[in-house]
Amino acid sequence: MKIDLSKDQFLTLVKLLQLGNWPLGLTEANHELAEKAEDLEQYVFSLARDFEACEEIYYDHEEEYYNLSESLKETVESIIDEYEEDVFWDQLTHKLATIDLKREVHLNATIEEKINRLFQLKARYEKYFLENGLDKMDIL
Repeated sequence: MKIDLSKDQFLTLVKLLQLGNWPLGLTEANHELAEKAEDLEQYVFSLARDFEACEEIYYDHEEEYYNLSESLKETVESIIDEYEEDVFWDQLTHKLATIDLKREVHLNATIEEKINRLFQLKARYEKYFLENGLDKMDIL
């Protein structure tokens, strides 16, 4: 099978590989998959010359490894940073709301009531952090 890609499509694939491999490198959940993904990434990167993308992807002869140019790396890192920021606030508000819900939950409350209350509490925290960030938060 052969897949024809434009240079732009190839670079999009490169970015997607980086974004997909990023969480795999942070966990030991599936070491075999992480190795396979990195091998695939290096194989795709090795095709840069075919797509006239050697300015975006270069081979480090000393390390024997393909790397992204600084500008391409910054593009991928900015996507990761934005994602991590969104996840941080979502996780923080959800966890705080869950703690509050456990403190006030009634045993006879329905699951629907609990979910609705969780979303109310989460919305309260989201509003608070949107207005204040972490500046007024004290950890005991």
